[in-house]
Amino acid sequence: MRIGLDFDDTLADFSEMLVRLTQERFGIDLLELHRQGKPGKPEVGAERWDVMLKDMLEGDLTVDMAPKHEAVEIAQRLAARHELVILTARYEREMPSALRWLERHGIPTAQVIWTDRGPKSAPAREHGLAVLFDDTAKNFDDFVEHPTVPALFLGATVSPRAQEPGAHVRHHLSHWREFEALVERLEAEG
Repeated sequence: MRIGLDFDDTLADFSEMLVRLTQERFGIDLLELHRQGKPGKPEVGAERWDVMLKDMLEGDLTVDMAPKHEAVEIAQRLAARHELVILTARYEREMPSALRWLERHGIPTAQVIWTDRGPKSAPAREHGLAVLFDDTAKNFDDFVEHPTVPALFLGATVSPRAQEPGAHVRHHLSHWREFEALVERLEAEG
């Protein structure tokens, strides 16, 4: 089976690094802002926020991101029986650091696809993904009547994205172990 995995906040803990850098660089508690329903960008300032995100996405900060809890171990187990395909919204210029992260953590991939912030529906279909594990609900908006099973990961620490998926997204998973169990069920259903 071909299994699709998002990168940021699904494999790598983008949110944890964002929270840490916002505190270190600007003295702003992003988690507290999140609890108050406030986005971080206006508090930090758009220009400084964009520079920080560029630093995170295009350089060694990506390589230094911690993996999500049990993501590496479970991805490696899944790769022993299935083809793992990374399907990320990153831009091409952001991919070298993501590829180094995957190599550093020993995650074998059959393919790595980036969408340049575009939709994931067409690539998921074109590359025959049986399931896609992603933390962004809007990425599944056009997965209605789609051959790829959408699995929403609820594991981001902070998320500016609304997590209200359409009714067609039946799998809302809080942990990588739940995703592994879903893959096993899909495999058994054949």
